[in-house]
Amino acid sequence: MVPDSLLPLNASTQEYALEGATARLGDVPAPLRDVWNPDTCPASMLPWLAWAFGVDEWDAGWSDDAKRATIRDSVMIQRRKGSVWSIKRAIAAAGFGDSQLIEGNSNNFYNGAFTHNGLKTYGDPTEWARYRFILARPISNDQADQVRRILETTAPARCHLIEMIFTEAANLYNGAITYNGAYNHGVA
Repeated sequence: MVPDSLLPLNASTQEYALEGATARLGDVPAPLRDVWNPDTCPASMLPWLAWAFGVDEWDAGWSDDAKRATIRDSVMIQRRKGSVWSIKRAIAAAGFGDSQLIEGNSNNFYNGAFTHNGLKTYGDPTEWARYRFILARPISNDQADQVRRILETTAPARCHLIEMIFTEAANLYNGAITYNGAYNHGVA
């Protein structure tokens, strides 16, 4: 029996052990006010804060600033989930920068690059639920998978991604990048 214990005299040794283990929780140097704030939370506790805030996509390889921005924006993204704003905001918070979302498959780029190859059909009643996603910077195949996961959790369930494009070239053809399958050519 411990003299400063609040447990009854007939408490088991397991209850005393549990009391001893939880007694040290007061020594943790993190006030609750700091732990629940994404800007002041210790970096080691960010994954648990992200879980508590309902963050859908998390990568341990992100910078601390990207992690904090993702947590900070998660409440607003959850409130507006399914909107174009929430999709673009979730992608930007994950560190992928500016993006463009084109709803409907019938929206064409009028730049002479459109070909009649059967991908686009006019008058189909399901075309409104398809969308294309355009990123301003190149991404690797692993990052493309991460963007797809973000889109799956943020976009409306009725919508389907048909194409993901990035507009900036990843390779300058100077021999610095080898063709090992990590990058694609403009479409991921």
